[in-house]
Amino acid sequence: MLTNVNGLVIRERQSGDNDKFLDILTETNGVVEVMAKGVKKYSCPFAAASQLYAYSKFCLVRKRDRYYIDSAETIRIFYAVREKLEWFSLVSYFSEVISFCQFPDEENSRTVLRLFLNILHFLTEGGREEALLKSIFEFRLMSETGHMPAVAGCCVCNTYQTEKMYFGVGSGNLYCENCFLSVRNSDAVCIGPSVLHAIRHIVLTDFDRLFKFKLTGESMKQLSAISEKYLLAHLGRSRFRTLDFYNSLV
Repeated sequence: MLTNVNGLVIRERQSGDNDKFLDILTETNGVVEVMAKGVKKYSCPFAAASQLYAYSKFCLVRKRDRYYIDSAETIRIFYAVREKLEWFSLVSYFSEVISFCQFPDEENSRTVLRLFLNILHFLTEGGREEALLKSIFEFRLMSETGHMPAVAGCCVCNTYQTEKMYFGVGSGNLYCENCFLSVRNSDAVCIGPSVLHAIRHIVLTDFDRLFKFKLTGESMKQLSAISEKYLLAHLGRSRFRTLDFYNSLV
């Protein structure tokens, strides 16, 4: 049975002299492991479409319990992501995280694929800072895979905003200043208005407007630290190897 699907190659593993196993982030079924037979041969017609960070239209055939590439057509290859070690390490981190996630349904798969493609575009073509793209990825991915933080207002009294607001990294809840003093949530951090606005924008805005904001200075540093801790906490991980390597470079 043949299946046609658009997808982005996010990981590859060698298999013998001429084959590869590919992890493809698809628009319908999340991450799918695929065998690319003969892909390292010079004559392979789908070699370009099967490269790492190639976005392609794949025709897959299922044999027993595994998918194989029958044919593939390149839509776009993000060659430039390999030009800087920081870029490549960052998208390697994104790939590792996505491979670890569960996708509730087809709509989530499509949105996460769109998210990754947009980040690759902005990363390689310019226009957005690496740190901002990293935070957008972390918070929006969590929101799309069932871990959206509750930032519409204080979780106790529903106050939209006070001079000081507190965000619970583990709980994902927001507290106004008065309620935080009574609750004393130990994992909550005080965030400024610009950071709160950024978090709300990332998790709540329509996708078409997702990348249409900027953040700089100390606010950007705080957002970056919070989004990273939030992702790790809600995936139940203390670390990702690729994240450690990226952080060693920046």
